[in-house]
Amino acid sequence: MSSIIDIQVDDWDEKILGETRPVVVEYWHHKCPVCIEMKPIYEAQPEKYGETVSFTRMNLLVSKENRVLAIRNGVRSTPTFIVYCEGRPVGQIIGQRKPDEFSSELKLIIDNADKCLMSTPVEE
Repeated sequence: MSSIIDIQVDDWDEKILGETRPVVVEYWHHKCPVCIEMKPIYEAQPEKYGETVSFTRMNLLVSKENRVLAIRNGVRSTPTFIVYCEGRPVGQIIGQRKPDEFSSELKLIIDNADKCLMSTPVEE
C-alpha cells in the first residue's frame, strides 16, 4: 500500500520534478481547520491508486522556504492539492470537499495527468 510522503523544499527536485508518475502535493499546515478535516480524506487516496500515483504533502509553516515555494506554485490558501505531471501542474483542488467529491475531482485530474505522461515531450 502507498503512503503519503512529507516533503520540504530540499525534496522538490527529486520527489516532484524527478518523478515519472503523476504526483499529488497537498499544501497544508497544522493550524488550518479545513486541512485537519481533509486529512483523513486525503490519506484514503493512495490505496485507490497503488504505486501509479505518488502522494505527498508540504507543511507551509515548517519553513519560510516551503511558503515561498508554495506561493511560487500559485498556492494562495490551504488546503490546496495540486497534481503534477513531469513537474508541471495539471490540475488543482482548493479547500474542503466531501469524500466522494474529492475522490471524483482527483480522479479526473489524475486521468488527465496520465495523458500528459503519454504525450511527446517538447524538444528544447
